[in-house]
Amino acid sequence: MELLKLMALCALCVLPVALLRRTAPEQALLLTIAVLAAVLVRCFGAAAPLLEEIGGLFDRAGIERAYLSVLLRTTAAALVTRFCADLCRDGGSQALASAVETIGAAAALIIALPLLKAVIEMLLGFF
Repeated sequence: MELLKLMALCALCVLPVALLRRTAPEQALLLTIAVLAAVLVRCFGAAAPLLEEIGGLFDRAGIERAYLSVLLRTTAAALVTRFCADLCRDGGSQALASAVETIGAAAALIIALPLLKAVIEMLLGFF
């Protein structure tokens, strides 16, 4: 139910942002950032039970919690990258959006490096 409320908030803000974009584009961007920040804070709060459930699944499967951390940090990097790139596009800079996406891809690889090492070590153990 919480997620539906957040989606409704975003949908309701589309019209004011569109109207502001014509007369005051910088205010439209600020309104977008404010709504995005509010939605993200509420989403992270709503995701707490999900994170506990995933942690329980990792424990039952015998998978180290460090890998859960890698998964969550990579997901967070992807989300931040997407939101930031979209804000850059809304601000009218496709080049900055592309740069943000490139940086986000590099960050995801860096974050996932411990997981990649573990997979390679596991594969080397078979040979």
